[in-house]
Amino acid sequence: MWIKSKPFMSRCSPPVFYYHSVAPKRISGWVLNGLTFSLEKFEDQLQYLVKHGFKSLFLDEYSDIREGKKPGQGNEICLTFDDGYLDNWVYVWPLAKKYGIRFTLFASPECLDPRSIVRPNLADVWAGTCTMNELDDRGYLTWDELRAMQESGIVDVQSHTMSHTKYITSDEVTGFYYGGPRGVYPIWNQNPGLKPVYMADPGFENRLPWGYPLFIEQSAVIAHKLTINPEIFLELSALGAGYDLSEAAQRPVYEADALQVLKSHRANNTLITERELQTDYLQRLHYEVVKSKEVLEQRLEKPIHFLCWPHGDNTQEAHELARSSGYRATTSGKLTGESGKVDRIPRLGGDFDNAPWLSRQKFHFKINSHYQRQPYRAVREIYDLKNRILHRV
Repeated sequence: MWIKSKPFMSRCSPPVFYYHSVAPKRISGWVLNGLTFSLEKFEDQLQYLVKHGFKSLFLDEYSDIREGKKPGQGNEICLTFDDGYLDNWVYVWPLAKKYGIRFTLFASPECLDPRSIVRPNLADVWAGTCTMNELDDRGYLTWDELRAMQESGIVDVQSHTMSHTKYITSDEVTGFYYGGPRGVYPIWNQNPGLKPVYMADPGFENRLPWGYPLFIEQSAVIAHKLTINPEIFLELSALGAGYDLSEAAQRPVYEADALQVLKSHRANNTLITERELQTDYLQRLHYEVVKSKEVLEQRLEKPIHFLCWPHGDNTQEAHELARSSGYRATTSGKLTGESGKVDRIPRLGGDFDNAPWLSRQKFHFKINSHYQRQPYRAVREIYDLKNRILHRV
């Protein structure tokens, strides 16, 4: 049973929920389809917000409350979407307009579809001009779609850095590629023009050879890049040709031989051909943080004041660069110790992978525990205490 709590003056800043993809079902063949939240459950959350009288805010209004410039009433909430997926246009935006719920969309310019097109969405289905089966939700937004969303007053576009990629930062091998999400960033970096449409590429997972060595990689904003000797990949490709790597039983033998090749190159100091200089890293960081702001401002003709770090990875150095270049705040991401600062934005996951009833209860609980309402606050404290004890053990 839900308990409807009365709004109250609160010292807490509003909760900020994050999502990525929303669709009726996950795209078959998309290696990151685990990011997709059920359209049915998302609409249920919107209905909950309307029923309980919540006011959806953009991040400038959120920051006014967080910085103490205006009081919160205890009924504010922020919804944010990362990455700029096409399904945000196809499903999320029409539903948000229907329920009068505003949201923030964090976009990476390199990922946006450069074509000048506007595709059908849920509003067209409601109008009877197309069917649900005719909607295509595979890909990223175009600038035209992004601009239409921004101009609607329902969406506020902000920065998600320029590239949203990861780079190799260590020669430590973490595994070998046989399809799946670990190949996304190596394939992106080898085929940068593929980014905007990779979700619809049926051969995407085969663009990286099976048996390809996978190294430790980090988000572009914190990575000091290493360049692995390209000759090694040619050697391992020739080595892999002697095995049927579609057979799981042959992979351990191949991997043992491949590790010997890598070991030999490491011993001869030929594994790494280049280590990124600090000056080059800072130039890339400027591109990710400052250039993304400039591009979005120019293309959308609006100020960009907020930055969301892809993968949650960031440093104080990157945050300070953002602040000095005109951002009002950045997400705290994995630096949870920063979440109490007024120029940081802590966020809560809203895409609960549970049955509809349980998903609804989690959403209800997270909002009320965030606002420190009882009994939710007490349950939250017990849960946190349990985790701290288990972590120590």
